[in-house]
Amino acid sequence: MKKGFKIIVLLVVVTFLFFIGFVLYLRNFGQINILSNPPSQPSIQIPITYNLGWWTDQKALTIDSLNVQIVESKLNLFNNKSLISYRIAGRLTFKGHWQPIINEVHISERINMDSTLPFDRTIEITPVVVDKETKKVNSGVDKFEFVNEHTINSNHWGLNKIKFICGQKEQIIELHQVK
Repeated sequence: MKKGFKIIVLLVVVTFLFFIGFVLYLRNFGQINILSNPPSQPSIQIPITYNLGWWTDQKALTIDSLNVQIVESKLNLFNNKSLISYRIAGRLTFKGHWQPIINEVHISERINMDSTLPFDRTIEITPVVVDKETKKVNSGVDKFEFVNEHTINSNHWGLNKIKFICGQKEQIIELHQVK
């Protein structure tokens, strides 16, 4: 009886260790994620900065449209991250041989402490304009459009309303954090 019991315990332990090893193998190679299911890595066309720097020609910038979409949002007890994309289109106006270009995008996130406003957080997106010297043109208007993705966190359980601002354009999206 003791020998049979030892064999059964050994089989259970070996099976358990095999199962744990298999789960860790799958997890390390991106096949499963047991506790949380974070979104994919963001795709970025224009580099992002969170620091203020030398912005040479912001007055040349006109924002024509802002479009924010939820790309991936699997919010649950163990995951509070979502992936969104924002498309910004506009114009850069210039005179002379200094042509403005979008060099990077500045992002500023703030939690709304005013409970009378209909949103929980504000994310402000500012395309950063710098000038480059060119002898080819003397003045003009260049149109631009780019799409970046950004990982955002929900702020609390339930409905999270997030207001995006770019220039004079605004849009509110909703995320639902569930337990």
